[in-house]
Amino acid sequence: MFTLRANEATRLIQHPREDDAERAGMNTAGTGTTGTGATSDLDVSSACISRKSSSSSSTSKIFICSAIILGVALLSAFTSKTTGTGMDSDISSLAGFFHMHGGDTRTLKKKKKDDDDYDCKHDKSYSKTTLKLAYELPFVALFQDTKHEKKFEASSIIIVNDTYYAICDNSWAISRFTSSLTPFSNDNIMIGDPNREEDEESGYEVIFYNNSTFYVIRESVKHEGTDKDEAEYHAIVEELVLNDAGDDYDIKDQCSCEFEFEGTSKGFEGGFGMEGTDGEFYIVGLCEGNHCSEKKKDDKGHGRMVLMKKKGCLWITVKQINIPKTASFTDYSDMSIQEKNGKVVITSQEDSALWIGQMVGIVNGKLDPDLLGFDEDVYDVYHFPKSDTCKTKYCNIEGIAFINDDMIMAVSDKMKGKGKQSYRCLDKDQSIHAFALPYV
Repeated sequence: MFTLRANEATRLIQHPREDDAERAGMNTAGTGTTGTGATSDLDVSSACISRKSSSSSSTSKIFICSAIILGVALLSAFTSKTTGTGMDSDISSLAGFFHMHGGDTRTLKKKKKDDDDYDCKHDKSYSKTTLKLAYELPFVALFQDTKHEKKFEASSIIIVNDTYYAICDNSWAISRFTSSLTPFSNDNIMIGDPNREEDEESGYEVIFYNNSTFYVIRESVKHEGTDKDEAEYHAIVEELVLNDAGDDYDIKDQCSCEFEFEGTSKGFEGGFGMEGTDGEFYIVGLCEGNHCSEKKKDDKGHGRMVLMKKKGCLWITVKQINIPKTASFTDYSDMSIQEKNGKVVITSQEDSALWIGQMVGIVNGKLDPDLLGFDEDVYDVYHFPKSDTCKTKYCNIEGIAFINDDMIMAVSDKMKGKGKQSYRCLDKDQSIHAFALPYV
């Protein structure tokens, strides 16, 4: 059994020229003679010192001995764990040794957030819980005329009469394209001026359609508060009507939402609109953060939606609806609903996953504001495909729409720069993707 501790190993490196008698005494005072196949303290230290003596470079001496000591100390720590003694002190001493000698102690730290703990190889249900890619295309390859746009930070997508419409939070235009995703097709155009408001991005995060009108929601916009020293943050709903040519739109109305956010981030990230059983038109806004909050956004399993209706030029809050805890996501990036039956899908960008559940209170394409909620017992959770090494590659899924009962269409935002996301995320960003749901 190894008995050499990391602090003793450090001493051997720092004082390699102690006389042989003292080193021999170390062994005598130790645990005794080792059996076959084992190595005593003296054997390890002598081997290290002997190796050091034959080296012409002091740097080489340190790293050669480091390798030997690392193996011994880790085995010693393992042995200590099995007996319940000394493991923490061994590792601490080992870390201290490497720090003193310029070694790299990063392996002793926790993994980076980007590292995935999920192991595809050992997941026997992988094929039943993972979406299958059908086809995909980057936004830049859709259009013959990109109207000088260089970025496509896609955020939401809908289907209207078999035609797809998508928005980007950096642009004021609406992208129109066919389900085939044919590159540079004449049917694929950008509606409106991407730079409608100079020096300001749209913040568009939600798009849906009702009664010849496109509703788009700006996530959270700074408003002047009742106290001029304090700002307030509210989403803004724009109602847009296409012109006869279908290549531009007119602004029918722009009204704020009563619901207040904590800042310009973590506002409404998804939603839908539907007529109510009482004749009113309602909007459901999906909050990006848990608790509809920036401060509490990391408290998984507390997703919320806000039901609103229009009063004058204000979308007043009717009630908040809790998303079932089975959708235990870090964030909520979009949603889509089948009006005929209330089937709903909610995506998470951070978790590269989606949740499919059942809303109640929807009858024949109309919602009952008093009954609107979820059936807690009906749900499935699926993941977007992983890379060949089982890492997340669909890192920025922001928009989602049902193609039919078996397929969905998704859009991806631009990957985060400055090292905030892995290089793997570049391949799938700013793109449209069609997926098949698992066959169970």
